[in-house]
Amino acid sequence: MIRKIKESIGLKTFLSMMSLLVICCIIIYSLVLCCLPKNFQNELEGQFTADFQELVNILEQNGIEENTRQVADFSIKNNASVLITDANKIEIFSINMAAAEGQSSSDKSLSTVAKFDYNGQSFAINATASFIAVTQSYDVLLKLLPFIAVVIILIAIMGAYICSHSFSKPLVEICDVAKRMTNLDMTWKCNTSRSDEIGILALSLNEMSGRLEAALTSLKEANNQLQNDIEKEKQQEKQRVDFFTAVSHELKTPITVIKGELEGMIYQIGEYKDRDTYLRHSLKTVDEMEKLVKEIIAAARMGGSDFKMAVASLNISKMIRKCCRKLQGVAEDKGIEMILDIQPDFYYRGDEKLIVKAFSNIIGNAVSYSPKDAKVFITLKDLELCVENTGIHISDNDLEQIFIPFYRIDKSHNRNTGGSGLGLYIVKTIFEHHGISYQMANTEQGVKFTVSFCN
Repeated sequence: MIRKIKESIGLKTFLSMMSLLVICCIIIYSLVLCCLPKNFQNELEGQFTADFQELVNILEQNGIEENTRQVADFSIKNNASVLITDANKIEIFSINMAAAEGQSSSDKSLSTVAKFDYNGQSFAINATASFIAVTQSYDVLLKLLPFIAVVIILIAIMGAYICSHSFSKPLVEICDVAKRMTNLDMTWKCNTSRSDEIGILALSLNEMSGRLEAALTSLKEANNQLQNDIEKEKQQEKQRVDFFTAVSHELKTPITVIKGELEGMIYQIGEYKDRDTYLRHSLKTVDEMEKLVKEIIAAARMGGSDFKMAVASLNISKMIRKCCRKLQGVAEDKGIEMILDIQPDFYYRGDEKLIVKAFSNIIGNAVSYSPKDAKVFITLKDLELCVENTGIHISDNDLEQIFIPFYRIDKSHNRNTGGSGLGLYIVKTIFEHHGISYQMANTEQGVKFTVSFCN
C-alpha cells in the first residue's frame, strides 16, 4: 500500500488534501467549541448588568410595591434570583427563576448588589444570574461532535477527491502521453484546454511531440535515402564488376585471334604464309576492337559519378530525320522501307551528342535486325517517339535482359549478326541521365521501341 501511494500522485494528492481538510475542520470546530460559550456568556453578562441597572432605577422612582411585575420580568428574562431587603436586612421581596431551570453547581453565574432609597427608606437588592444556557450550548456542541466528525470526514473525502481529480488527472494524462512518447508513439496529444501551468505543460509537451515527430520523420527519410543510396551503390558496384568482367571476356577473343594470326605469320605456318591476306584480316579485327573499345569508353564515361552533360534546347524532329538519312543507304540495301511520321519542330532539353547516339542506336538496331523487305515505322507525336520494325519478334526472356551490357540475342556472339551488345545499354544510360522513360515490347507486326519525353 505504501509503495502504491508513493507511485501514485493521485493517491498522494487525495490523502494530502483529505488530511489538510480534516485538520482545518478540527481546528475550526475546536475554536467554535472554545470561543462560542465564552462569547455567549459575555453577551449574557452584559445584558444582565444593563437590565439590573435599569431595574434599580425603576425601583428608586416607583418603589417595590408598584414594580414587582418588573422584578419578575427581570428574573425571568435573565434566569436570575432576586432578593430585596430593607436597612435591617429584613426580606421585603424575593423571586428565584434560576431554581426553576434546574441549576447545577457547575453552571456559570453572576451576582451583583445595589442599594436604593425610596420615601426616605434604604433598601438593598441582590441579584444572581445563572448562565445555564452557556453550559447547555457547550453540551450541545459536545453532543454534536460525533455527527460533526462524520460530516467533517465526508466533506474531507469529497473535497480531497474533487481536488485530487482536478489536479492529478491532467498530470496522469500527461504522464501517459509521455510514456507513449518514450516508445516513439507521437500520435497522442495532451488536452490543452487549461490555461494554467498544467495547460502550459501540456502545450509544451505537444509542441515537443510535434518537433520530435518531424525530426523522427526526417531521420527515417534520411535513413531510407541512405539505404537506397547504399543499395544503389551496391548495384552500381555489381554492375561495374559485371561490366569489366564482360569487357575482359569480349576483348579476350579478338586479342587471341590477332595473337594467333601474328604468330602464324611470323613462323610462316600453313595458310598464314599468305601474310597480306591475314594482315588485312588482323586489321579488320583491330578495327572491330577499336569500335568496341570506343563504345566501352563511352559507356564507362557515362556511368561515372563525375559525368556532366552539355544540356541545351534540341530540335528532336530534325535530329531524328538526320539519323534516318544516315541509315537510308543501309535500309535500301536490305530492301527495308522507312516510313516517317514526325511532327515538325519538337524541342527538348538535353545533350545533343548523347541524344543523337541514342537515336542512332535505336533506329540502327531496327534496320539491322529487320529481315529483308521489312518496314520500319518511325513516329514522333504527342511527346512520344515510336520506332517499330516488322517481321521479327524477341522472346520475353530476351526482352528482360536486352539492356544488360554485352547481352546479345544471338548466342553465338557473332559480331556480323549480333553487334557488341553495348548499343541498348548505352541507350538506357543516356535516357536515364536525361530522365526519359523508355520501353521495348513485341507487337503484332514486330518489335516497338517507345520513348516518352514527359518529365
